[in-house]
Amino acid sequence: MIKNIIQTLFTKGFVAIINFLILIISAKYLGMSTRGEISLFVLNIANIQIINEIYTGYSLVYFVPKFNLKKLFVNGLVWTLAATSVSNLIFFLLNKEIEGFELTMLFLSLLIILNTFNMVIILAKENVKLYNLLSILQPLLLICGIMFFTLYLKDFTFRAYVIPLFISFSVSFIISTIKIIQYILIDDSKLDFSLKAVFANGFFCQLAGWFHIQVNRFTWYFFTAKALVGLYAAASSLIESVWIIASGIAPIVLAKISNTGDTPFNRGIVITLAKAGFILSCIVVVVIWFIPVDVFIYLLGEDFDQVKHLMLWLSPGILCISFSTVISHYFSGLGKLKFIAGCNFMGFVFAMIMASILMPKYDLTGAAMAANIGYFISSLGLFFGFAVRNKLTLYQFFNFKADIQNIRQAF
Repeated sequence: MIKNIIQTLFTKGFVAIINFLILIISAKYLGMSTRGEISLFVLNIANIQIINEIYTGYSLVYFVPKFNLKKLFVNGLVWTLAATSVSNLIFFLLNKEIEGFELTMLFLSLLIILNTFNMVIILAKENVKLYNLLSILQPLLLICGIMFFTLYLKDFTFRAYVIPLFISFSVSFIISTIKIIQYILIDDSKLDFSLKAVFANGFFCQLAGWFHIQVNRFTWYFFTAKALVGLYAAASSLIESVWIIASGIAPIVLAKISNTGDTPFNRGIVITLAKAGFILSCIVVVVIWFIPVDVFIYLLGEDFDQVKHLMLWLSPGILCISFSTVISHYFSGLGKLKFIAGCNFMGFVFAMIMASILMPKYDLTGAAMAANIGYFISSLGLFFGFAVRNKLTLYQFFNFKADIQNIRQAF
């Protein structure tokens, strides 16, 4: 288990570096306004993906070991085609798409969602090596494409991001699809399948994910200019890279619990890994604190002089999620999606209320403060839920000797 976590952490770290380079190149050569367009474009696809992944998302990891894979996969394809088409139509009618790229968003959202669907199945099969390889390949191809367009073709438009994005996901999708076909051909004789169970589980999983994303994203639609979106999105992307630690641990926890259940060891290792993720994330934030503002200006450009300020304002909420992400995936592995959705809903409600109060006075900083409050509320709910369910005492929580034993056993 720990070996898989280390491999995934390395992958997440490498991907974070690539994404940081993508941010630097796109900010430096495409400008803050185009970064704003990119952020809104990606946010639109993320919202479409959340709706679609009611069926095809990571909640499916719980069902892959239990249900017939061919039936899961075919139904997922049908659902994706229907849900993606309807979702794109809604964005078009609401006039929330990037002008001139309406069809591009349709095809890209379809491609990205199908690729993620494949990745979910690969993770559920505990093929961590391929999962990590594809996780690296896609952003690596993306940055190569952006560099080709900006440095070689001298194309500094929105297209310089979208075309490489399409190519990178196409390659990943082809490779992952080949593997999925192999799984289907050699799958065992399981006949069990329940469409209702998949949708019920997926609905609450995606609802939880949507509430989580919107805590720090819904305010983007209310900024007065795309340049402000670009600035805030850049700060969010940079500070959210701290999550690579928790997000590297969480999928392994999810797959482990989905396959082995709520054992005493699994309960112990969850709280151990949650604390480890929090401590390591705190160290990263301290390092960011000491990085001079001039470094960010040099890397991103003069327009991004407030990036570090916003990053530090967002960091308390990021640290809360760094702790609670592992706990959230513990509940997800047990199929307790309603509880996760409830916690994230409360966080979202508090974030909306505080944003309406703080943003008129503090603008971007107010949005960051509101996000912190939302993240804190949802994390607090998840932790207390875990503590009550498992009768966790203060002594057990601060028993670091037991943490060392849990890690040794995980090896």
